[in-house]
Amino acid sequence: MNAPLHGFLSTLSLVSRIPAPLRSEPDYSAVGFWMPVVGTGAAAFACAGAWLGTLAFGPGMLAAACAIAAQYVPFNLFHLDGLLDTADAAGVFGDAERRRAVLKDPRIGSFALFAGFLTLSCRLGAVSALLVRGGPAAWGALALAPASGRLGSILVTAIAEPYAEGGLAATLGRPSPVSSTIGYAIAAVPAAILFGAAYGPVGAVAAMLVGGLAAITVAAFVAHWYSERMGGYSGDALGAAVELGELLVLLLAAAVAR
Repeated sequence: MNAPLHGFLSTLSLVSRIPAPLRSEPDYSAVGFWMPVVGTGAAAFACAGAWLGTLAFGPGMLAAACAIAAQYVPFNLFHLDGLLDTADAAGVFGDAERRRAVLKDPRIGSFALFAGFLTLSCRLGAVSALLVRGGPAAWGALALAPASGRLGSILVTAIAEPYAEGGLAATLGRPSPVSSTIGYAIAAVPAAILFGAAYGPVGAVAAMLVGGLAAITVAAFVAHWYSERMGGYSGDALGAAVELGELLVLLLAAAVAR
């Protein structure tokens, strides 16, 4: 198996439930580049779910729920788990060690329950508003969010240090931000084409820039919080960054769509 394909399949198997035919040990040396690119698969599932939901129920909440389910089952449940664990750790009074213990606890607490409800509710409302508005830009937002969220997760590794020597964070190392940005630029091309169809070349460029700025903003926030409260980031931080980055893009798009 050639190296680029093996790198892509290694990343796909790491962050999704889609079985990847790996014939040797996973290679995460290019995970920074492939992580945003994998987001195109998540975007395709979200758009397919939205399209089928719209055919069945018309644009609105039910179609949005179909889009969310289609994306989350194969791709985002891992990342949502990271956000929920982060929320539970945020509700702990005490030192970093106590927060880390809560982060590893498989049980769901009240903070996680509230954060999950709020995140999915906001996402449902944003996607529903976009589908009701319709047009290429609505589909462009669904395509842009996964690429932006995954760029944000990789940028966390460029800003903060992992707090443990083992685990996912240490395994990934410190991917190149330049490589990650190139991967994002490639992954954001479908979204740029759709936004360009709606708003012209300026809209295409603006969409890619907004997605990148959203990723940087979320990465800086998550990295700072984990560094201050946990002594460094973990795999859960990367999942939280994906979820928050995607949500920020969708909310911004829904606001602009009005």
